[in-house]
Amino acid sequence: MRLTKGCKKVLEVLETADDLSSAQDIHSKMRTTEDKPPGLTTVYRSLESLVNMGLVQAVDLGDGERRYEMIKPGEHHHHLVCDACKNSVHLDQCLIEELEGGIKAKYGFEVRGHILEIFGICSDCSKGSNGIK
Repeated sequence: MRLTKGCKKVLEVLETADDLSSAQDIHSKMRTTEDKPPGLTTVYRSLESLVNMGLVQAVDLGDGERRYEMIKPGEHHHHLVCDACKNSVHLDQCLIEELEGGIKAKYGFEVRGHILEIFGICSDCSKGSNGIK
């Protein structure tokens, strides 16, 4: 697997990210740290390539903008997403793997993948005035 220069730069930014990052976030970071940053289109293309290679995971937080995070090949993450502040928490385990076995046993359906994001209100927002009722 050969990475383009753009892919390598996107991975460098994602390696230092503390949270999920949008393409705009990644591009902005590159503009402040690179002498000749790639354009936003290159960032989007690089992210799509990295997702297809299984090095980056795209996450939909329900606001129409995908966020990205690095993953180890073959790994995937699930998140709890706060409707009020949009912060997300990475779940340490996959809640679906056990369900997949039951689906295969009962229906003979071979699951190739899944996506799970759980939406609600975080504890900070439920205590404060940010909570959505």
